[in-house]
Amino acid sequence: MSVAADNSYEGVLAKIFEYLEEHRVERPTAAITAESHLIRDLGLDSLQSFEMVSELEDHFSVIIPLDLFQSAETLEDVARAVVQVVQVEAA
Repeated sequence: MSVAADNSYEGVLAKIFEYLEEHRVERPTAAITAESHLIRDLGLDSLQSFEMVSELEDHFSVIIPLDLFQSAETLEDVARAVVQVVQVEAA
């Protein structure tokens, strides 16, 4: 039996932090927070960002529209995009 994904904002953010912990080779000098900027603070390029979103889509069983993700600049933005899509699909 699989455990249901935590679709809350906090649950999505925790999954993002977990993903970054597992996949980031270079560690940022500052702590990773919800306000961490994808490019400036974390050094994610477009492929790395896409891979992270793909992992989130798989984990939460959703498809995040490209236009929604392209406007995301921080981890908070990504988490809110995932939560928004999860809520729409659940309705």
